[in-house]
Amino acid sequence: MSDEHKLQAIIVGSGLAGLTAARILREHHNVTVYERGDATVATGGQGIVIAPNGVKILESVGYDRNRAGAVPIYGIRTYDKEGNMQEDVDMDLKPRFGADCLAQKRSDFRDELLRLATAPSSDLGIKGSPATIIYKTAVVSLDAEEGIVTLADGSTAAADVVIVADGVHSRLRASIIGNSSHAAKKTGLTCYRIAVSTEDARKALGHLPLPQWWEPSTCQNRTSIIYAANGSARVVTAYPLRHQTTAESWHTEGDRTEMVQAFGDFNESLKLILGAATEVKVWELQDLEPLSTWTRGRAMLIGDAAHAMTPMQGQGANMSIEDGESFRLVAPGTRREDVQDILKIAESIRRPRTTKVITETRKTHTTLKLAERLTMNMDFYYGYNGIHDALQHAEAKAWQ
Repeated sequence: MSDEHKLQAIIVGSGLAGLTAARILREHHNVTVYERGDATVATGGQGIVIAPNGVKILESVGYDRNRAGAVPIYGIRTYDKEGNMQEDVDMDLKPRFGADCLAQKRSDFRDELLRLATAPSSDLGIKGSPATIIYKTAVVSLDAEEGIVTLADGSTAAADVVIVADGVHSRLRASIIGNSSHAAKKTGLTCYRIAVSTEDARKALGHLPLPQWWEPSTCQNRTSIIYAANGSARVVTAYPLRHQTTAESWHTEGDRTEMVQAFGDFNESLKLILGAATEVKVWELQDLEPLSTWTRGRAMLIGDAAHAMTPMQGQGANMSIEDGESFRLVAPGTRREDVQDILKIAESIRRPRTTKVITETRKTHTTLKLAERLTMNMDFYYGYNGIHDALQHAEAKAWQ
């Protein structure tokens, strides 16, 4: 396709949503990503689990699980604080939903998305040109109707479509929804995030064996959820990762002693493993009230900028991937004058779906029955097969 038939797309933010959108659009359009951080930027956390709804999309655009060091997750186990297993839920999801759950280092995952967005097209076996990422360049304002962004140095850039993926504390959200009243709010929940190697865990345990939920021969690639019970909201979630590297800087440095004390009444093995963490990250969990709109003119919010949620249902990153994939609707040959209508169509699918996910996630903030609610919502979460399939179902339902 000649450049004269390609649209110009600007993406603000190189997180999970922005890079997914860049990979989708680069085959048929010209994509520029503005990132206010530098090339070492990584989007938080020690690990991340991508569910079948996200994996199916990623694999359709060349995601390589081996490059990302991904580990398949085949079930959920729950334990009491003494380490006794309470339930074991099998989650061999591929036969049912078309893909596994995959756990990986978040920085490794972002590196793989970055490759998909920027690698030479010949390496990926696709058409088009790689997305251009411009680092250390903040977008400070947006004219959504015209598709013009203003950069920190006062210069401007124009595009046919502007995708705002600048995160939970989005600086551009107000330009789309029309006011600055919508901001993420703290939920009252705090999350400590750590990564511990098996070698360090063994050293910390000394004469004690690795617990069942850790030992490879008994873990069986399960996510383990360890509850305090007795009315306490404390819970530990553990899952396997393949790559153990230096943790990236993210959120606030936590106090390891304080973390271990918070779980002081849990079993000794767990406390020793927590104490082996070399870096502790503290995350005050926040979410965003569902917005009344994601689009204005030529611009659309996606990812945490549109629907920040807590990790209690493990769907935040997956919703960001789904958002990015929705730009398949900006098909080859799309005209500039068609963009606004296309964004509205994408929003008609994406906004109601993420609103329901936020609602379901919030229910776990008080009940904390994570495993039960996750398995109850499997069909809704994991059965998503991309924007075109979702539109077909919506149209069929409208005719009923």
